[in-house]
Amino acid sequence: MVADRLPPPAAREVEDRIMDFVRRELLSPEVNVDREDDLLSGDLLDSVAVLRLAAFVEEEFEFKIQPADFVIENFQNVAVLADYVQRASGR
Repeated sequence: MVADRLPPPAAREVEDRIMDFVRRELLSPEVNVDREDDLLSGDLLDSVAVLRLAAFVEEEFEFKIQPADFVIENFQNVAVLADYVQRASGR
């Protein structure tokens, strides 16, 4: 029966889960970030933090980021990362 698998989370839930991780695990408590703030060129995340974010996304949303998809355009901000997650994972 297909009911064993829960329906995919809504777009906002994907964003919220990513944002929570970024705020909780990758940024200092005094840093305030919004869903469309540039995470990479704004010096918010370094390369190690981006790798941690990618590992979180793979584990949290249960899919593998393909090497061709590991590009700046997919990690620029929380909104575009959530959009990528939905496309890549079929959510």
